[in-house]
Amino acid sequence: MINELPEASTIKLIATDLDGTLLNQEGKISKKTETVIKKVLEKYPDLHFVIVTGRTRPATASIRETLGITNRPNTESLNSNGCVVFDSVGNVTCQNTLPNEYILKFHKLLNSYPKAVYAYTYSDHLITFDEKLAKKAHEMIQENFIVGNKEEHIKTVISDEARINKVCFFSVGPDSEEIKKELEKLGKEYNLEYAHYGQFAIEYMPKNTNKGTGMTKLIKELNIKKEEVIAFGDGGNDLEFLQSVGWPVAMENCYPQLKQYAKIFAKSNKEDGVADILERIFLKEDLTN
Repeated sequence: MINELPEASTIKLIATDLDGTLLNQEGKISKKTETVIKKVLEKYPDLHFVIVTGRTRPATASIRETLGITNRPNTESLNSNGCVVFDSVGNVTCQNTLPNEYILKFHKLLNSYPKAVYAYTYSDHLITFDEKLAKKAHEMIQENFIVGNKEEHIKTVISDEARINKVCFFSVGPDSEEIKKELEKLGKEYNLEYAHYGQFAIEYMPKNTNKGTGMTKLIKELNIKKEEVIAFGDGGNDLEFLQSVGWPVAMENCYPQLKQYAKIFAKSNKEDGVADILERIFLKEDLTN
């Protein structure tokens, strides 16, 4: 860990996770965070501001609107834990998808457990077969969940129409531990990436796909060096993400393993940690006036 912060003139891209990082404990953008980010982006119009999240892009629409970046250039995004890269206006520039053969095996396995709760993530929506999950996810994080029909959905996989970026299994019901063990075996068979969300859920993504690989692709496209990037994260799915940039920042409330990869420690998300660091780097003249 080092105590000094980068000079504003050396940073070309700010990247941040959402839940537990940019968003407060209520899952919202605080007034201070909104104000600081708007000031920074107004002062530095060429600065890139990139949201990096496990959510789909539509689920971040209200956040982008709050921050005033809906139509701002240089506001690319990495969604679905790095599976999909979007440009500033929402066009997919690249995406990784799961092999259809894996999807069919995943579906067959989960379909044999009538009470299993799971979802398939596409670039702009998710499909589940559980109405309660769809309703709750939409209420909590504005995810565009569609309640699908199993037979119809699997037809799109067989016909090669489906482009599924990741799958998610939710640890509810009596068979959860047994299912997780089977999914782990299947994931290893295809050498897939995975991300845990506490004890609540586990996601599987294509080989060599995570927030870090997504960030590496993006900055290469933008011709930006990793030393010119500052990134904020808190969770287990931010490990590779923070390792992919020159200025990794871990939140005070971060996953313990993340600390070893941080050069800078921010206050917690409850205390506007991201805004505090950005203010000290990009708006320090305002702080001294």
